Amino acid sequence: MKYFSLVLLLFVMFSCKKEEKEPPEEILPVISDPVVRERGNPLSGKITTTIGSDGGSLNYGNLVKIDVPAGAVEGPTVFGIQPINNTLDETSDRMAYRFTPEGMTFKKPVKITFNRDFQQPDNPISRMIAFQRKDGVWCGVSTALDNNVKSASTTTTHFSDWVWFDMITLRKDRETVGSGGTVKLKLMEQILGALNASNQIDSVPLAALEDIGRSKDIRIKNWKIVRGPGSLEPKINSNLVLGDAIYTAPANIRPGEEVEIQVEVESRSGYVSDPTAPSGKRKFGKLILLTQVQLEAETYLRVKISGQAEDFSAEMYGGITNNEIHLGNVSLNGGIQLQLSCFGTSAGSYPGGREVGQSLVGISFPTSQFKQNYYNLYLDCSGAYQTNGLTTVRMAEDYIVGSFTGRIYLNDSKPCGFTDSKEVQVDFKIKK
Repeated sequence: MKYFSLVLLLFVMFSCKKEEKEPPEEILPVISDPVVRERGNPLSGKITTTIGSDGGSLNYGNLVKIDVPAGAVEGPTVFGIQPINNTLDETSDRMAYRFTPEGMTFKKPVKITFNRDFQQPDNPISRMIAFQRKDGVWCGVSTALDNNVKSASTTTTHFSDWVWFDMITLRKDRETVGSGGTVKLKLMEQILGALNASNQIDSVPLAALEDIGRSKDIRIKNWKIVRGPGSLEPKINSNLVLGDAIYTAPANIRPGEEVEIQVEVESRSGYVSDPTAPSGKRKFGKLILLTQVQLEAETYLRVKISGQAEDFSAEMYGGITNNEIHLGNVSLNGGIQLQLSCFGTSAGSYPGGREVGQSLVGISFPTSQFKQNYYNLYLDCSGAYQTNGLTTVRMAEDYIVGSFTGRIYLNDSKPCGFTDSKEVQVDFKIKK
């Protein structure tokens, strides 16, 4: 009996020692004071449609879409998507959007979907959607990420200003660089403005975008050039980690040459609330962040058609004529010919179409018999024109710089509809 009691005592002692082991340290997200921003200014290109109790949808240039379920509104209601400048991240060229009607509470949640730029080299695992409150604070919300269709989505019962962002991003101070020039690269992280009681990063106020490294959870390594010429030198940032780098272009640049730069970031505990992820948390883990730098001449016209790159810089034309922006290429050997027109002269966004404030893209492809003409619009069999794509324009000193992303259609002499379509990305820089 004494022997049994001794064994029992030893078992309890060892059990207690095992239970007294300290748990691993929990690394909480870095938080700061929320940042209050002004509301974004409206840009050109607002679209609207009327949706009733049966539900419907509204799609802006295949970039953002709202899906209104049946029963969300009681009767015919005008829904709108208005591009605005991005006040969450004023250094970004990415637009935000004002969804209307504002001030209405929907009876069923409306789905908002942001589609990713199919040409953009990114790692969206840290992607989140945010809206701006009436007090000017941007708040991140639970975001479902669908890598198959390259989209991020959320649901809401109210409308305001909305945008998507990445919690961890790789930034550069310029998109293009000439011979011997340099580009400053910087890893940034979105700091949170608060956490709720259960530490869920969900519907949380957002603070500032800062140099990466405030959180001891972050590990950075393997800065490198994965494609193209030049040199890269990692640098210590303000948080004493290798979060910066300097790219230097070579002395000799070939026309249309592009450089791709990569860095690895690892976060052990970072996550975004995602209803489709295990336990509702989309964990960051290891992120491979990529960015591209274009080595360029004074002006250029570059196109990607269904992923196939073409450079028309040597045969391009462009400028402002009759209060419109026109550009294209004169095919010297009977090859592909492109024309792009923006019906306006100001910087901003031009959704597809033929009216003022819109943009029309046409591309002719040679065949053995005749040319096939594709446009970013077509006439459907109800007699209405369906348009696609978005042209963004900015002014830089004596130049007009911009891009078009969207789909073009071949009608092939059909009375309505189309027989073929292609994804297109156009990048241009022309003299004013």
